[in-house]
Amino acid sequence: MEALSKHQQNSKATRERLIEAAEQLFGSRSIDAVSISEITAAAGQKNRNALQYHFKNRTGLLQAIVEKHSKQVAVLRQSYFERAAAGEWPPAEAAARCFVMPLVDYVKANPAAVNFVKIISQLSALNQIQGNGNNALGIEFPAIPALRSLLESAMGHVDRKERQQRIYLCVSITFHGIADIYRQQEHRGGRLDRSMFEQLVCVLASFLAAESRV
Repeated sequence: MEALSKHQQNSKATRERLIEAAEQLFGSRSIDAVSISEITAAAGQKNRNALQYHFKNRTGLLQAIVEKHSKQVAVLRQSYFERAAAGEWPPAEAAARCFVMPLVDYVKANPAAVNFVKIISQLSALNQIQGNGNNALGIEFPAIPALRSLLESAMGHVDRKERQQRIYLCVSITFHGIADIYRQQEHRGGRLDRSMFEQLVCVLASFLAAESRV
């Protein structure tokens, strides 16, 4: 691999600082409540156009955040897929566990990543995630065929339209749930009740396995 020039190293460092500043601000407040200038200042950039240079706009910045964390979560999710393939859990629990627990493991190893969970929770709450896997801002979320296959298998008893609706709700339940558990931790002075993550898995598995009421 060719070594980066000094300029490239500085550019990379600036980009990373902007992402970190945006994550902290978006996570602690909200995506809509934070201005580009605030992010630039929080990243210690005197050049007011730094964010536009690296990401073009807010959407580009959010896309970078999604890509940064999704790649790392995908690595953790692989071991859960292998355990699911070995039949360690029933179908609905396998799908729920493969959805929830890699995110929990990721935040446990990288506490600041809770802001990523909060950001996706916000996007979901704003009903920005649409049927094509993207959202109203034009952000692309990575396809996860193995996870979708598990979800489809767990919901083989309901029709295609309802399966799709439940998948969208799974996103909301998972990200809202994890974000809320960590908010509870903040209110409790840092004490985290990890049993709540298992409860979240149970809730999601029950939701996936529930009979259709249509």
